[in-house]
Amino acid sequence: MVSRMNELFEATVLRRALVTPGMVRLTLGGPGLASFRSTGVGDESVRLVFAQPEGTSDYSAAFTIRQVRAGEIDIDFVLHAGGRASGWAEGASPGDIVSFGRPRGQYAPPVDTDWQVLVADAPALPALGRLLEQMPAGTRALVFVEVAEASHRQELVSRAEATISWLVGSGNGRSPSRLEAAVRAAALPPGKGYAWVAAERTVAQPLRRYLRRELGWPGDRYAVTSYWTADLEAWMEAWARLDPAIKAQVTALWSSGLDPETVADRIDELTSPFGL
Repeated sequence: MVSRMNELFEATVLRRALVTPGMVRLTLGGPGLASFRSTGVGDESVRLVFAQPEGTSDYSAAFTIRQVRAGEIDIDFVLHAGGRASGWAEGASPGDIVSFGRPRGQYAPPVDTDWQVLVADAPALPALGRLLEQMPAGTRALVFVEVAEASHRQELVSRAEATISWLVGSGNGRSPSRLEAAVRAAALPPGKGYAWVAAERTVAQPLRRYLRRELGWPGDRYAVTSYWTADLEAWMEAWARLDPAIKAQVTALWSSGLDPETVADRIDELTSPFGL
């Protein structure tokens, strides 16, 4: 059902399938999805809410919708040790219940875009796969994908003129990423570009700086999202140690009403010297 208070859809696990040794797909459906409406945006995500034992707070995390059909959605989960959502997905079976909020997407290339750059690590593969499937014929795209193992590669289908470069054996929380170096080394085509980047925080942030500060792209020419943080506990400890005066400035920026990219610039300037 949909809760009118917090707009949560309640879904039932219908099927599960192994996409690769590193990713499992759960198909969700049931009467709770009767009023669900997809945005149609290829990288749309929903925040799943995993019920926890009584007396503890529920856990939530955002996940991309891989496919949408009448009354059903597919969500792919990266399998890795220690992850709460990963652990739930690995043990999920038909009949299990999960709730989620309304979808939102960020991919929005301007109409005058001549070519695109798509950058993803393993958790972003579901969004990347759907974006490529929805791309119209004639679209030019440079695609960079990083996975930890060769067995985690997936078949990416597209009508677009997409050149796909796989980086295998790096990044994804196991070793240093090679995505930034690959993008910097790429020969970008002439004309007006658009970049979509979805990756671990320490990969996404430098790429945003490259696009905005070095290439000078305006905010409508890219969508950069930190899908996850490799060492979240260390990040939280660094945030806890941060000078209260800087925290106050960050909080004020969040509610300042300034252009989101300007806000991101200023927060990056304030926090990056402290590893945030």
